[in-house]
Amino acid sequence: MIFAIFEDEYWQNFSQVAYTRPVYRLLTSRGILLEELLKITKECELHAYIRNYLVEVERERLPELKVNKPIPPDDHVIFVNGLAKNLQLFKLLLEKLDEREFILLSGQRVLGAHVRARRLADTDNPEALVDRLKSLLGEVEGFEAPDGSLYRYPWEMLEEEAPPLPVGIKRFDPDTRVAVLGDPANVLVPDDCEIEPFTVFDARRGPIRLGRGVRVESGSKIIGPCTIGDDSIVYGGRVGPSLFTGPTCRISAEIEYTIMLGFSNKHHYGYIGHSMIGEWVNIAAGTTTSNLKTTYGEVKVVMGGKVLHTGRQFLGSIMGDHVRTMIDTQLMTGKLVGPFSVLGGVVAKNIPPFTGINLSREIYGLELEAEIRVIERMMKRRNRRPSEAYIGLVKRLYELTREERSQHIGARSDNP
Repeated sequence: MIFAIFEDEYWQNFSQVAYTRPVYRLLTSRGILLEELLKITKECELHAYIRNYLVEVERERLPELKVNKPIPPDDHVIFVNGLAKNLQLFKLLLEKLDEREFILLSGQRVLGAHVRARRLADTDNPEALVDRLKSLLGEVEGFEAPDGSLYRYPWEMLEEEAPPLPVGIKRFDPDTRVAVLGDPANVLVPDDCEIEPFTVFDARRGPIRLGRGVRVESGSKIIGPCTIGDDSIVYGGRVGPSLFTGPTCRISAEIEYTIMLGFSNKHHYGYIGHSMIGEWVNIAAGTTTSNLKTTYGEVKVVMGGKVLHTGRQFLGSIMGDHVRTMIDTQLMTGKLVGPFSVLGGVVAKNIPPFTGINLSREIYGLELEAEIRVIERMMKRRNRRPSEAYIGLVKRLYELTREERSQHIGARSDNP
């Protein structure tokens, strides 16, 4: 049996945070999507169908993963969309139908499938795979999943509820100078964490999870639901609710209702809310995301040249990897910020990848070699260095986004 994860065309709606990774590596309150997907089945050969320019980096991240490789024709294959949100029906079909082939749709999108590999010929890319799976409807059984079974936009990930803590975990027994509001059983703190005196854990709204090696400094109030990734540091102030971070983040108040991927810094004062932050992002002092309009109306987002109705009253910013902000940067509601960009002043429009904002508030293009040097310096601060494959990805992405970037050069960032 083979288990294969694929991307469909909706990756483009997540491009700010997905330019540099397959969509199944995005983070939600439940963890990395890939980890959730792999719970479907065990002891299977793993395959993935993703954008070609991501292949080498993905092979580095997970060497046992066969990326964009044809599947031997005699095998059965379980396919699942990398943006799967609700897999309950899919799991049930796998269990009940045994070896029978089927396609599971969510609207016009393929959520999952179980088919014989010989039906896929030499398919070796996600676009061809999705088209081929759809063409099998009529030849194999078809089923329809409930609405909302696939993510369509990044802000939907901000709406996820955090799962409860596992049953039977070690009860948190804090220092008498550390306060727990609510049930201490709703707080998970590994033994190698350092919790300084005069910290408050407020678990009345939901569970609090700290990863391995987390340090929480005095004066911090962590409000659940909240997950702080391994080796991160909380420097103080109001953190949460609904903050979910990857590893090695630096966090300070005020930040809430936000997903922050690993190795990103929000060390200083300023407000981040209802936002998604990529990896290796540095948020300077005073940076603030607006997440509520002065009219209290719906936040709309410009995406792909169209105005989208989000249906949300609260929505901040979506920032890609390696974004840096200058001090006192202000981002208006619902702004999309591409990776490898530098922000300053008032940001009232979407910012494309590899661009900066000068002191006249005009958008300009960044030089590739200069950006690579910045990447190397940033990673060195966390005792890491970019691989050749990662640098190759950055160079390829620079070319792929050239047209997107050129359309905005010279435009004012404070003019919507």
